[in-house]
Amino acid sequence: MNRLMKKLLWTAILPLAVMALLTFGLTSLLIGRFAEEETYTQLEREAAIVYEAIQEGRGIPGQLDVLLFQDGQRIELERGGRMHRMMPISLDPDDLTVQDEVSVNGTRFLTYLQEEGNVQIVTYSPVPFSNPQFQQIYLILAGGFILALMVAIGVTFWMSRRLTQPLVELKQATASIMEGQHHITLPNVTNDEIGDLTVTIGQMNASLQEKEALQKSFISGVTHDVRTPLAIVRNEAEMLELGVVNEMEVAITGKSITEEVDRIDRLVNQMLEYSKLSSGTIPLEIESLQLDDLVRRLTSRMSEWFRQKDVTLDLQLETVSIQADRLAMERILSNFLRNAYEASPIGGRITIKLTPNRLEVTDEGNGIDPAVQPSIWDMYVKGDRSNGHGLGLAITKLLLEAQGLSYGVESEKGATFWIEWT
Repeated sequence: MNRLMKKLLWTAILPLAVMALLTFGLTSLLIGRFAEEETYTQLEREAAIVYEAIQEGRGIPGQLDVLLFQDGQRIELERGGRMHRMMPISLDPDDLTVQDEVSVNGTRFLTYLQEEGNVQIVTYSPVPFSNPQFQQIYLILAGGFILALMVAIGVTFWMSRRLTQPLVELKQATASIMEGQHHITLPNVTNDEIGDLTVTIGQMNASLQEKEALQKSFISGVTHDVRTPLAIVRNEAEMLELGVVNEMEVAITGKSITEEVDRIDRLVNQMLEYSKLSSGTIPLEIESLQLDDLVRRLTSRMSEWFRQKDVTLDLQLETVSIQADRLAMERILSNFLRNAYEASPIGGRITIKLTPNRLEVTDEGNGIDPAVQPSIWDMYVKGDRSNGHGLGLAITKLLLEAQGLSYGVESEKGATFWIEWT
């Protein structure tokens, strides 16, 4: 039996046991009170019968339990009828009230006192609980409650097992996932919270598989992007060391080495930036930013670069002010524009549209494969539109999320990267 099942059993059975005890106690109390009132009524009738017999000068019925006193002294009168008397008890009528309860030799009795002149009539009967008939009633009640409790325990055990078994299977599945084993068996999906948890764990497992695949791709890509320039640097350095490079080519070789080192440096810096952004260690300075002015200044600085492919810019800008980090927004827009430039054909057009709650950057390239769109924001996913390291959109994603901005991509004719805010 697992720990959760034990807790469920205790949680279900303990209240049932307390309820059964309380119900049995209250029922017994009510039956006892009712029986006590009925007993006193019966004793009162018996006292009236005894007094009537005395008045008429006939014997007292023998089946009645009665004591007679005159001026406080016990008297014996003739008793008629069949005798079913209990053991006589010793009482002092002066110590009794009309309805009283006394204990004689460990036995409790209910008494009724009727005084007529100098004659005291005391009828008595054992308390109801001592009566065998009432004892049978109590035993039946106790048996019924015990039977109901046992049935409740059985049903609770069965239900607990049904509820906890899927959780045990989910625990085993998550343990397998933690060990890197993604071929797991999940319980059947039910229409409750456990079913929702099953679906969530299945989705988590699929997501982890995708992340692990991306991680392997990232490591492979970074290794390739570092190894290639290092190989070039090593080759050219060896040529310089061996003296096979003539004086005219030394400068060219040195420039090539510098460019390859710069490539490695950019990759390392991007990886460090991504790491800092993902851990939240790069603070952002949120301020009121005139977004249309920022777009105009940024495109003006990049205009010479766009002329290399004769790409034109179509600015459709409204006057918009948002709360954002200036440097982060420049980095985001610059990345969008660079990607649009890489995708654009020679002589193409890039449209930047700014409305009060949305910014769009649209190119006239070949678009983005729908199968790739969900993952282009992940680390080291290049697709067909980039010749970089695949970190640009991953960094852009972190910058957008850090500022609470919505983002996405649409691709029909060309591609449209968009940002939204409220």
